[in-house]
Amino acid sequence: MKPSRAVLALVAGLTLAIAGCGSDDDAGTTGEETTTVDTAALPAELAYRTVGGLRVPSSRVDGPATTAPPQGYSHTPQGAALAAANGQAALATAPDAQWAETVRTVTAPGPGRDEFAYARTLMTVQGSVAEGDAATFVGFRVAEYEPSRAVVLLATRTPTRNGASLTTAYPVETAWLAGDWKIVLPQQKDKIDAVEISDLDGFTNWEEKP
Repeated sequence: MKPSRAVLALVAGLTLAIAGCGSDDDAGTTGEETTTVDTAALPAELAYRTVGGLRVPSSRVDGPATTAPPQGYSHTPQGAALAAANGQAALATAPDAQWAETVRTVTAPGPGRDEFAYARTLMTVQGSVAEGDAATFVGFRVAEYEPSRAVVLLATRTPTRNGASLTTAYPVETAWLAGDWKIVLPQQKDKIDAVEISDLDGFTNWEEKP
C-alpha cells in the first residue's frame, strides 16, 4: 500500500514513548555552574523539505546534515526537535528497499526497534503520501532537556475529509547516542497516543520566522 495516515499511525503507535541513553559530552551542570539553553528557540536557517509527500522542517545549521536517511544534528534542543520530526517522517515513508537502513540510522537498538521492524515487514510502502492525507509538522515543545536526552512534543496538522484539518501532539524522546540524536522506539505495550490540540499555545511554531 502507499504510505498514508495508517502508516503514520503505525509509526506514532510504535515511536512515541522513548528511553534516553547517556553521554559524557557537553554536561549541562558542573558543580555550581549551570549552562542555560533556550529550548523554545527556532532552529537556525529553518526551511521545509518534502519527505514522501510530508512537509518536514530542516536546518542547514541544526540538521539533518544528510537526508537519506536523515542524520547529523546539533547537540542542542533544536537538534533534538529536528531529529524527532525527521526521524518520524523517515520511518513513516521509507520504501521497502530502504526501511531497514532507515531504522538502523534514525533509531537506537532495543526491543521497541525489534517490534517496529517486525511490524514493518508485514506491510508494503511505496510512493508518496497523497496530498489530501499528508501531515505537516507545525510545532514543537521541548518538555525536558539534558545533554543525554530530550523529550519533544511534536505537533502535526493533517487534512480531514471535510476540508478542515486535525492538529495533534505526541511526545517523542530522543537520546544522544554515538554522536547524534536517535529515536528509541517504544514497545506496543506503552500505548502512548496522540492528543488533539486546539492551538499551538506553548509550542514553538516551525513556520514563524525570527
